[in-house]
Amino acid sequence: MYNAINDFDRFPPDIGSVVPRSMIEAAVGLEAFLTIPLSAELKLHRRRDFDRVRKPVDGKRGHKTGKFHTRKDPRRPVIMNESFVGERWRNLYYEVHPSILRHLDQRFIVEINDRNGACWAVPDSYLEGSDGTFAICEGKTALIFEFLPEGGKKLVRGLTDRVQNQQLRIQDAFRQAGHIYEVFDQAWSAHPIRTGNIRKILSATKKLPFGVAERLAMERLLRGDDLTVGDCAREFAGRGDCPEEWICAAMGNGVLEIDFDRPIDRASRVSLPSPPFWSDR
Repeated sequence: MYNAINDFDRFPPDIGSVVPRSMIEAAVGLEAFLTIPLSAELKLHRRRDFDRVRKPVDGKRGHKTGKFHTRKDPRRPVIMNESFVGERWRNLYYEVHPSILRHLDQRFIVEINDRNGACWAVPDSYLEGSDGTFAICEGKTALIFEFLPEGGKKLVRGLTDRVQNQQLRIQDAFRQAGHIYEVFDQAWSAHPIRTGNIRKILSATKKLPFGVAERLAMERLLRGDDLTVGDCAREFAGRGDCPEEWICAAMGNGVLEIDFDRPIDRASRVSLPSPPFWSDR
């Protein structure tokens, strides 16, 4: 996967007819692309400048498009759908979790030519992990409309057969090529408990001057076991009226991990950062 970013001069564009030419032309044309062959069945296409391959669709499908500059790669803004279970909270989870060193949005076109024919997709994210691994990731809300016999409809969990089959084909092609393709449930990151935790971490990270001295203090504490936010916050007693914010800033700066499955408070568990969610380690 390293070659997906580097050594691009070795790979001329080789984009099949299944990929809409309107998308290629909208992204400056074929000469702006390169192709990375990952296997006989799987190819990745990206722009030579590694910019987005798809233009934002602001206002389409009833949703507004938002943008923010990620701290993990300030040169490249992240553009996302603003729906309530959409892309915002998935991207902000990537932003605050210490296991994810960099996340970039819609940088690749995936093309598959397997026994079932040809298909293509533009995955949502390219992720670099703290353990040296990489992953291509697609976000789905896992919510679809079920049409009722009397004519109404309701939201239920699950993907349509067409989408599920496509995702399984892509994941299988990546697995056979020795690379990682994950589907991320955006409804998980959009849960009110997790969005509240994300807000706390982002707020503290932006507000507090967390530097080398603070990092060393936290790393020293993390040699112990069974730590909580309250235990770690004692290190910052006297620095304002909420020393717990410094522990949130420590997570935002990649030093430690706070339990994300309950609202962050003084009793929340603190640990060294775990591997990224796609890792087997």
